[in-house]
Amino acid sequence: MGYFLVACTTPKPVVQTEQYHDQVKPKSGAKTLNGLQLKALQLMNESEFEQSINYLQRAIKVDPREALNWHYLAQNYWHLMDFTNCRSMIQRSKSYSPFDQDLARANDALFKQCTR
Repeated sequence: MGYFLVACTTPKPVVQTEQYHDQVKPKSGAKTLNGLQLKALQLMNESEFEQSINYLQRAIKVDPREALNWHYLAQNYWHLMDFTNCRSMIQRSKSYSPFDQDLARANDALFKQCTR
């Protein structure tokens, strides 16, 4: 998975989202990303956050308990500066991944950025 940079005129949170991508890569032996997730990440990398959200919502309909999809949704909302939805998606991600320490750290770091 590649990293992406975000250019905007509004002040950015201290921690950039691209750091979260590195922390929440699927572990070896874990399910591979499906086509909807891959398209959503591609759109996120192209700063097409609302379209990425649409793909992630479709992926969630397929597998509503996939915590990574909820985390990626939170990232998109963070980029759109919709911190209420960002926090809500993080809570959902946490509820479906109580034992994934990498994802928990990523969720916690992103949550801190949504409460400033």
